Amino acid sequence: MLLALEKQYGLWMRVGSFVLDIPPLSMILQRAANLARPAVKTYLVAAGCVALAFLVELLCARPIGNFVSLGAFYPAVLVGALLGAGPGIFAALASLLLAWLILLPPAFTLASGDAQEVWQIVLFTLSTGLIIAVAGAFRKVQVTPNAANELFKTVQDISSEGLVIYRALRDASGRAIDLEYRYANPAALAFMTKSDPNRVVGGRLLERLPLAREHPQLFPRYLEVLETGNTSEAEYELGGRRFRSKVAKLQDGLVVTMRDVSAQHRSDEVQRLLAQELDHRVKNMLTTVISMTKLTANGASSVTELRDKLLGRFQAMGRAHELLVASSWTDAQVDEVVRGTLDPRLHSNADRFVIFGPEVAIEPETALALNMALHELATNAIKYGALSADRGQVEISWAQDAQSPSVIHLSWIERGGPPVEKPIGKGFGTRLLERAFASLEGSRVLLHHARSGVHCEIVFNAKHNLPGLSVSRIEMTNSDDPPLSSRPLPNTARAG
Repeated sequence: MLLALEKQYGLWMRVGSFVLDIPPLSMILQRAANLARPAVKTYLVAAGCVALAFLVELLCARPIGNFVSLGAFYPAVLVGALLGAGPGIFAALASLLLAWLILLPPAFTLASGDAQEVWQIVLFTLSTGLIIAVAGAFRKVQVTPNAANELFKTVQDISSEGLVIYRALRDASGRAIDLEYRYANPAALAFMTKSDPNRVVGGRLLERLPLAREHPQLFPRYLEVLETGNTSEAEYELGGRRFRSKVAKLQDGLVVTMRDVSAQHRSDEVQRLLAQELDHRVKNMLTTVISMTKLTANGASSVTELRDKLLGRFQAMGRAHELLVASSWTDAQVDEVVRGTLDPRLHSNADRFVIFGPEVAIEPETALALNMALHELATNAIKYGALSADRGQVEISWAQDAQSPSVIHLSWIERGGPPVEKPIGKGFGTRLLERAFASLEGSRVLLHHARSGVHCEIVFNAKHNLPGLSVSRIEMTNSDDPPLSSRPLPNTARAG
């Protein structure tokens, strides 16, 4: 008989080895083993509980043949059922098999002794089935809150809006005297100076933030929500930042959300200022265009002349606006304004211009006025001045004042042109120079009609200027006055 069992065992071993050598089956069995590893632990726990219950039954049960309660197996089945439906059923079947086979007479057989023992088996089967069903329902009830809590924590960990849960602390009369921190998400902790969660949770609001007691949007508002139960929404400033928060009652506590809207407020303020600045600039530009059109029309002898002059002046204004747009209307460099205004002439007659000076930033209004002035001077030089002759030149230089560095002196000097005649009255160019710098405080224009050429000096303030110059004015000198080119320039101009 032993020989036959040995042969049968060897046969099954060879069959098992052959099956495991098949690649697809081997892979399937390996994956099943990996998936079963967590479940194996629960079954081992259930088996251990059943074994312990069986030991208790052996030690405490009455002699075989009498009534056996099987009460020690119920806790084992309950533990298995709490681990899962599978371990619960396994524990129930193992308990039933051990009781029927060993504890109930006749021992070591599945035959029933009498009707009472049969009813005992049936009662045990029904009871364990009920235990497994109740434990399954209990597991579902427990899993749902855990999943909800995990979801809540995950959402709050990545939320940019701060959330704090408070519990009301009341005195003997029931009046709320403080609020205790029960929860604060990472965004709320970032708003706090001491953001250690272990120090926040369990702490008190008025101890951590004493000024909240008198702040109308903090503790007083929280108390109002606690008393009325009405949700409150407000925006307030605290510690140099602006917050928008909502407060709602939660049982005997509060839920408070907060969001830092300081950046949004700054952006809104910038947008408001930009809108005002745009409105101001558009009005100024329209006023300039209207004034320029009227003055040009008064001095034009034909429609063609009017068109050509207006186009030239509008194009010069357009180039100045391009410079300012490139710098977001914050400032402009004098060199850029000079070269941008003279750009059409520089391309064709670059050798007839001498331009030099330090880097100086000026305000947008100053840049537009300088653009208009240089355009008129260049137009006059082309028609009547140095640029109307073959060898005429124009020197444009600027420098900071030696005593007041925020004051800039720009000189326009013409040489090599036809002799200059003294003007009888103010022409359009003179009036435009006067209009261009009239609204700029601290600016002035000195225009000298020398026989050798027109000399013009424009004084204006650099950006972040210092006060100290008079209101703008235009001065005209006769040919008997000394030319501006003979006046000493500041050292910075000579160096430039």
